[in-house]
Amino acid sequence: MTKICPNCKTENIDSADFCQNCGAELPKFTYNVPPSGETPGTKKGGWWGKQTTPVKILSVVGVCCVGLIVLLFMVGLLFPDATTFNLDTGDTPALTQTFSEAGLTFNYPSDWSTSSVKYIDSSTSNVQSLGTFSSVNGLLLDVNKQDMTGTVESAKEGTKANLKTIPSAQILSETTKTVNGLTIYEMIVTYTDTSSNREAKSLYVITGKDGQVAYYLQFIDDPGDFNSDQELMNSIVNTIKIQ
Repeated sequence: MTKICPNCKTENIDSADFCQNCGAELPKFTYNVPPSGETPGTKKGGWWGKQTTPVKILSVVGVCCVGLIVLLFMVGLLFPDATTFNLDTGDTPALTQTFSEAGLTFNYPSDWSTSSVKYIDSSTSNVQSLGTFSSVNGLLLDVNKQDMTGTVESAKEGTKANLKTIPSAQILSETTKTVNGLTIYEMIVTYTDTSSNREAKSLYVITGKDGQVAYYLQFIDDPGDFNSDQELMNSIVNTIKIQ
């Protein structure tokens, strides 16, 4: 605490009665002198110190929001898949129906027609038909089952060998992937349908359990429609499960 001389404004010690500079009599009360460069009543901390509590809260919230936006933008640049949400299903129909037969389950569009005709073909090692599905655009799906003691890969190789015996058949590609813990073998094949003498393009899908059963899904399509229908085929395949 100090006393300010009313005559020359000199700061004096609290116990002084007369100004040490000009000798004027000092007042009996004292002043709390603010630090250099600060006048009485001035808040500390520059602009921030002058702000009220609500303003400070709004400022902090605003900075946090801007920081979050910048963070999401950076994540989007570095990891585009992490911030991409597929809200538009495009032209791919929703797979709202479920097929479940003989241990095999998959989903397919509700507007597909189905045939539940089942038969045993003794000429092809007890292959059982589980049904045929068809879309309004002409895409067909034929589903078969075969009990066996070999591996699913051997079933795939057997199908491949049979295709090679067909003069018009041409295997365009072979892939292997994992769906719901299952190994899925796929082959894309073109051939001439002998019954209609028309070109066709197929996606052969083979999966199952080694030493127990193999399932064969054959998508049959017009070559001109195959590429546009392939996303739907893949969507159906990705729902395959075996009990």
